[in-house]
Amino acid sequence: MINKINDKEWKFDFFKVFATEYDNVQIFEKADKQKFEHFPPVIGNFYDETISEELLKEICEGKLKIKKAKLDENYTDNLVKVDYLKNIKIQLNALMQQQITNLQQEDPNFLSNEEKEIIENSEFPFAKLMTVVYSKETDEMTPDDQQQWKTNMNNFINQQFVSGIINIYFTMKLYKDNNYVRLFQTPYNKQELWEEYANQKRGFCVVYDFKQIKRTNAMNLNRLFPVMYVHEKIIADDLDFPVYNNHCASVMKVRQEVSEYDNEWMFIYNYHYTETEYRMLDNLLEPIYHKTINNSKIQQISLKNYLAEENDELIYKHEDIINDLVNVLESEEFEEDIKSEFDEVLKITDDEMDIDFMKPEAVYLGPDFPEEDKESYKKLVESTNTRIFQIKEKDGKIFKSII
Repeated sequence: MINKINDKEWKFDFFKVFATEYDNVQIFEKADKQKFEHFPPVIGNFYDETISEELLKEICEGKLKIKKAKLDENYTDNLVKVDYLKNIKIQLNALMQQQITNLQQEDPNFLSNEEKEIIENSEFPFAKLMTVVYSKETDEMTPDDQQQWKTNMNNFINQQFVSGIINIYFTMKLYKDNNYVRLFQTPYNKQELWEEYANQKRGFCVVYDFKQIKRTNAMNLNRLFPVMYVHEKIIADDLDFPVYNNHCASVMKVRQEVSEYDNEWMFIYNYHYTETEYRMLDNLLEPIYHKTINNSKIQQISLKNYLAEENDELIYKHEDIINDLVNVLESEEFEEDIKSEFDEVLKITDDEMDIDFMKPEAVYLGPDFPEEDKESYKKLVESTNTRIFQIKEKDGKIFKSII
């Protein structure tokens, strides 16, 4: 479970909102304010060994190397659920508005204001619209015609759910794969950090200043989230609330002992495909999507009857078809069936990439930084108009010194 220590209760409050209310603007703004209040004025990125001059120059010019979140050893993918119900509602309710527009064009009085209100206030407006239309159009039909109409309507609704849920499934898999991360620590002025993150003080630290309010700072601050420390990787059942925010898979770190200096922040970047990559994506996904639609179990679901009479009212059991589809799509059998083809899709984006981040405030060399590299680092860092210092120790304390 999560370690509740060191007066960090705010992290747990933030995490719960972050996990469950991330798309509720008003509530999330309050949680974000809490995050900003605890964010350090400067953060650091430690390197445990010397790096190439080319890479160091790029860092000093504002580049940041990030890697896919799924490659991080602390990544907890099984913690996050996909909210299929919420997402399919958004998709199909947009289709519902189109259907209502079409009905009104044919007959402006087809739906009364009362019926529109019933549809809007129902649990699943799209499905409710379909059953309302059925009840209005079958009054004078023969029983056989009514049954055929009902079968056609059921199959039509099924097809919308099948295609919608499949789209959500692949969209979320691609979204998760295109999350990139980089871990930051509080900066140079804590001796323990140099021992742990800089190879016993032989490495260096690049420090970024967030004290000034700038557009770039604000944008990057929105991508930085407090790290939660756990004794072991947790699963969804370990929490008393659901986790729907994919970023939550990247903000936990396994750590048996947590000290007061542990204050890490995870930078999470959502990569968007280029136009060329989108074309590649379409070409690679088309046969996978076709294979999925024609999966025997998916086909059975698309023909299954999900209409039922309840209190003399026709209803569509949307939760049942969602559960049936998700059980197939998230099964080991299905995922193994598409693995080889889908792995090719995931290769569209690199495991690591460089992005524009922000120019560092300074570079700090560790107390035991290799003497033979000091001068070349100084020359290169200063050539980018970035300050460089070396950390010194005296009487158990550390301070910065001009090189």
